[in-house]
Amino acid sequence: MILFKPQSKVQKDRKVMHDTDSRLAKFSGRGLIVNVFTYFLCLSIGDLTSIAPTTTVALTTGLIITALIRGFFLARFEQIYSTGPSRWRTMFFIATLIGASWWSVILVVSTLTLGMSGETPLLWFYTIIFFATTIHATSPYRVFSQVYLLITLLPPVFAAFYVGGVQSYTYSVMMLIFLGLLLHLVNSLCHGYWERLEANYALKQKTISLEVEKRGIDASVDLNSQFLVNLGHEFRTSLNDILGGLSLLTDSKLDSHQHELLQLAQKAGERQLDLVNNIVDFSRITNRTLILDHSVFNLRSQLELWITDIAVNAHQQAVEIDYDMHYEVPLRVHGDAKRIGQIFKNLLNNAVQFSEHGNVFIDIDFKRESEKGGCLEVLIVDRSSSVRTVNQDATEADNGARTKGLWFTICKGLSECMNGSIDVDSAPGKETQYRLRLPLVAAQQSISINSQPKLRDKKVLVIAPELPVGRFHLEEMQEWGMILNHAPDYEAAYQKLLDAHEKGTPYNMVLVNLFQNVDAPLSFSQRLLTQFHEHPIPQVYLLSYNHLNERSVRLLVDENESVSFHYRPISPQSFHDLIAFNLLGKPIADEQVLNQEHLGAEDFSVLVVDDHRVNQMVAQGMLKKLGYHVRLAGNGLEALQEFQNRQIDLILMDCQMPEMDGFETTRRIRQIESENASNQRTPIIAMTAHVGDEDQSQCFACGMDDYIAKPVKYDTLQGHLLRWLGNSINDEELT
Repeated sequence: MILFKPQSKVQKDRKVMHDTDSRLAKFSGRGLIVNVFTYFLCLSIGDLTSIAPTTTVALTTGLIITALIRGFFLARFEQIYSTGPSRWRTMFFIATLIGASWWSVILVVSTLTLGMSGETPLLWFYTIIFFATTIHATSPYRVFSQVYLLITLLPPVFAAFYVGGVQSYTYSVMMLIFLGLLLHLVNSLCHGYWERLEANYALKQKTISLEVEKRGIDASVDLNSQFLVNLGHEFRTSLNDILGGLSLLTDSKLDSHQHELLQLAQKAGERQLDLVNNIVDFSRITNRTLILDHSVFNLRSQLELWITDIAVNAHQQAVEIDYDMHYEVPLRVHGDAKRIGQIFKNLLNNAVQFSEHGNVFIDIDFKRESEKGGCLEVLIVDRSSSVRTVNQDATEADNGARTKGLWFTICKGLSECMNGSIDVDSAPGKETQYRLRLPLVAAQQSISINSQPKLRDKKVLVIAPELPVGRFHLEEMQEWGMILNHAPDYEAAYQKLLDAHEKGTPYNMVLVNLFQNVDAPLSFSQRLLTQFHEHPIPQVYLLSYNHLNERSVRLLVDENESVSFHYRPISPQSFHDLIAFNLLGKPIADEQVLNQEHLGAEDFSVLVVDDHRVNQMVAQGMLKKLGYHVRLAGNGLEALQEFQNRQIDLILMDCQMPEMDGFETTRRIRQIESENASNQRTPIIAMTAHVGDEDQSQCFACGMDDYIAKPVKYDTLQGHLLRWLGNSINDEELT
């Protein structure tokens, strides 16, 4: 009798049959243990041992032998199955039927010897329960299951009829009914099991065919996308040479006109780099291949960092940036920080670009919609638009240009990928408003500044004759319990300071918002230093980034300990720390350091691995400018020789090279380190023009520690070196 013969494609599928047989073996193993345990339990509480001891020994010996045989096939399931699934299945079926026959013998002997008394009813009820709970595991093999049931359950029925009596007839009839139900259930379960797998198999095959069709349809689109990505790689490689070479010229002895031309060339190169990035992003958005990163990051610090970065260029265009970040904005959110920053900085850059000697205000709020998150709402207002009404035609052209261009299309596409939106309201003679809404996952968080209690009742004189910014900071100072007084100009401020000193209620600090005119505030500051030379009043200046180009401002700050400064805009926590430092002497983050020296850079050796000679020259020039020893390698094989023969502290690794690429080189370096059994791990930073998400993943997967996209900027390279070699400022200042 053939107990199982594969008929359909599913039954011939090796994986499907392995899962089915594995399931059968698992339940059989459990049943085997329970059978032996139940048998010995019945012997211990029953009468068979005392009535027929010889028979009991024979039954026990047979049960143990059959259990060991079945256990052998179950314990070595994977080993035997790998040599031949049908071979294991046949041997398992035979062993199981032998075990079932012997269990039937136990039931028959118990019934004939004890009748329906002693342990016999227990063995019968256990057998019924056992088959009721395990039939679903054996049912895929219909013929085997039916034979298994008949061999085990039919002989005890005949034995009960032979014994006779009402109780025996009742048990035998119940067992026959149960046997008939199980045989019917086996047919149903077997049919349903294979039918379900057939449907799943057909669905998978259909899915595969659809995927093949989709790949064929997307082939041309992928070709265009790949072309743009490759084009971007080539542009990045060229721009790396251009921007790197220009950055090395910044320390050269050039006159002012040459410096101006150099800055123009650098900005043009950076615009080309932005264009390349935008084209690649546009291609990914249109092809729906953009992969968003989902990670936890500090939203508040990132927003402050992005605003500070753009404030440098804004100050160069005489544009002031002010912002208010509501306390509802959470610290940690779950999202794509890089893409959110790209949208935010593009919108803010556009507002600054079209703002003529004006003020750009940013209102940042978070509307919580549930405990798990809400919507980030950013409103950027260009207030200079409301006063530009002289040339209406030019104004309308500017307003139209705000929403035109590739940058806006990309920002809109990115925001929609995040289920957000961007709107720009621009009309002649009115404020221009940029509205960004992005849903973010963020838990409930309590955001507050722990202000110094000793700041309460401290008197501060605020001098801001042209101040359109900082209103929210002044409100915060009042919330800290500080006493604020305002002076309309510097002469009035000087008089107020003198009057307060004479009355015995002197001011504890002077806060000055410094704009374009520096002569009046510097004269005022010198008068204060002269008048109160014995007990100098702390002076805090809020500056734009180009104020320190004024030699007089720099000298004032450098030569007087009571004079300090901070760039605008300023975050609430930084503002609090600045005030606390000047009034209470509390330490603050070193955000005001004018020059940061590199300590010990000459003690480190950096290996540059790149097959492009110009890239080597650019990287070498930047590294020497930073003070590092530099070694060069043109491919992976040369890099391995350098690594094995010299002391290398850090490696800058290109990815695509002849002979041996950067990925394989990194893997071999990590292998060498593991074979040396030392805990030393040389930092390897990828330096490549490939900027896709999959490229970054491949870099980290092969053992690289960090990633720099070409073209490499001087400050970017500097920050990565400091982070990994730790020879200068603290990590907190780099992040």
